[in-house]
Amino acid sequence: MITNIALLITFASISAISRGIISVIDRYQMGYRKQGVIEVNFINNLFSIILVTVFFSVMVKKYNFPAFSAAYAIRIVVYALVVQMVAYGYSYIYKKINIMQSVVVNKLSDLFIPLALFLTTGYLNWKSYIVSILTTIIVAIYIFYKEKKAELDKDAMLKSIAVIVPLLVFQSAISPVLTHGVGNIYDLIFFTIFTIYIRGIIALIVFIAKINHIQNLGLSKSILLIYACRALLTLLAQITYTLSTSSPQSSISWVFLNITPLYSVLFGNLILHEKIKWVDGMVIVLIFILALIPK
Repeated sequence: MITNIALLITFASISAISRGIISVIDRYQMGYRKQGVIEVNFINNLFSIILVTVFFSVMVKKYNFPAFSAAYAIRIVVYALVVQMVAYGYSYIYKKINIMQSVVVNKLSDLFIPLALFLTTGYLNWKSYIVSILTTIIVAIYIFYKEKKAELDKDAMLKSIAVIVPLLVFQSAISPVLTHGVGNIYDLIFFTIFTIYIRGIIALIVFIAKINHIQNLGLSKSILLIYACRALLTLLAQITYTLSTSSPQSSISWVFLNITPLYSVLFGNLILHEKIKWVDGMVIVLIFILALIPK
């Protein structure tokens, strides 16, 4: 378990940047190419498993294999299931709304995450929570402003909120519990590797169950390269996410993890050319600045 604040912030930032790029890839796959949630997640996990197998072979040669037990295995399965459900949740919202709107949806979870963490870990950083409240108020004002100008699809936004916010809150609360006592940084990395394998199994089961409804996969060379890049980012994001949320002090990590939408908007603007207006940029920058104040 990691308790060094600087390390928690570093890992959270790496995870956020990686996930920001991943969100742009997913938005492209599902929002632009109109690929289905099930098939995209299955192929994403398949590529991740291939990559993590190479990484795993290196790890077992250099570091001791962690001791297994029934309780340890159950924790990995539950952890993987939660992470995969969040992945499906994000896939859903990227199919329904653009990246800037996903910023708004994602940010609302900040109001509940510190409280959920307090219930499971007993730790609450009041400075961080005040920032969460302030940034959520900013987002609420932004929603009101956009809705008055009829620039938001209210139905799509509400459905996206109903899907992703409960998943994010539950994930933030349960992550420190499931990773508690796992051990040192190398044990946590092994834990993450096992998580990716279980996620692949879950995605395979869902894919087989829905195979009669699967659309054309459209796996050209360029699309395969995109999946490969995403797999590399997934490995990096998952390892740093696990490391940053393994501590009772992970409410600090979540402030930086939830800056992910900032990177999503920046990369979305650069890669997908999803232009943002000045008010959109001001909201993102203000949230970013406020998130840094308690640190």
